[in-house]
Parts: sequence; C-alpha cells; structure tokens
Amino acid sequence: MKVTVIIPAYNEEKYIERTLQAISGAEIVVVCNGCTDKTEDIARKYADTVIVLKEKGVSRARNAGAKEACSERLVFMDADILPEKDLFEKIGESRYTVGTCKVKADSSYLFDRVMMFIKSNIHYLGYCTGLIFCDKDLFEQAGRFEESLSKKEDGRLLRRARTLGNFGIVDAYIYNNMRRYRKKGYIRICLFWIKEYLFPSTKEYESIR
Repeated sequence: MKVTVIIPAYNEEKYIERTLQAISGAEIVVVCNGCTDKTEDIARKYADTVIVLKEKGVSRARNAGAKEACSERLVFMDADILPEKDLFEKIGESRYTVGTCKVKADSSYLFDRVMMFIKSNIHYLGYCTGLIFCDKDLFEQAGRFEESLSKKEDGRLLRRARTLGNFGIVDAYIYNNMRRYRKKGYIRICLFWIKEYLFPSTKEYESIR
C-alpha cells in the first residue's frame, strides 16, 4: 500500500530539506502554516503538493494535508526528523491500521540517547514521538485532529483511533532532532512529561526553532 507523508511546517528552513531528501517511495504533502522564511520554497523542490496556510495551527495543517492526500494510508511526520530508508515501505506493508514507529536521537550524545529511549517506551501510553500513521477511513472515523488544540493533538487522535482500529509499532526508526531538548534542558523536559501524564493540559508549547 502506498502512503502519503504529511508534514506540517512552521519556519523549518534549516531542517526540512534533509527530511524531504530522506523520503522515498511515498507521496509528500507539505503544509506551510504561517511561515515567514524559505520553508515554502524548499518544500516546492521536493513535495508533490504544497499547501500554504496563513495562520499557525498544527492540527489545521495536518487536516488540510490529509484532505489532499491521494493514498489510503496517511503518515503524519514532523519537519525536522529523519526517517530510515525503508520506513515508509514497512508502514505501507504493515497490517496495523494505526500506529507509530521507534525513535532514536540524531546524535551519539549519551543524554540524547537516554531521552529517546524513554520516549520510545511511552508509545504504549498513547503518546507520540514525531510520527503517527493511520488509514484514511479510520482517520475520518476517529474525528481527525482537534483544531481547537495547540498541542497533544496527535496523542489524542492516536488514543481515539487505536480503540477503533488495529494499533501497532512498526519495527523501524525515525531520528529525532534534539535541539529542543537541549535548549529546554533534559531534567525540565522529564519533569514536564511527568506533569503532563499526571495533570494533562492543552496549553500551547513554546516554539523553539
């Protein structure tokens, strides 16, 4: 099964090109939402479809991308992560109708690797690590992304969809860009994860470019 990779992007000119260059065997839809840099110009060099939205909003961007997708299986991926070469082939061949993959740091720094090991193991709690996939009909059945939310929209969709479909984790990796973790601090992020698990909120995340 062919897949469509949907990438919402807000001012990702420094990172999106290497992400797009790493994608093969899939339709690419980039949604530029509120970009003021060269993200759109870069996206047009690689993507099958580029959608431009004036207002920021990751849920709105993902929903807009899904609407334009030609494939029956949708992959929602962040603009600054690197997929393994055969990731999308494995997702297309997977028996799972909704799911995600494993994650590693894009560096060999010990704390980066530890953070991504922790993050890889919270999939089972319904949290995401930069990529989720979902069959298009299941995506619609689960109610799409909630456009009123500015964060955790992916986890909420994943939890709804996994009650309706067949959830699983594909045995392949994405490599997570660690700049946000380093800037915020590892301890601060771990405490944030614990707080969000115990006392979930939907307040907006701080954007770190």
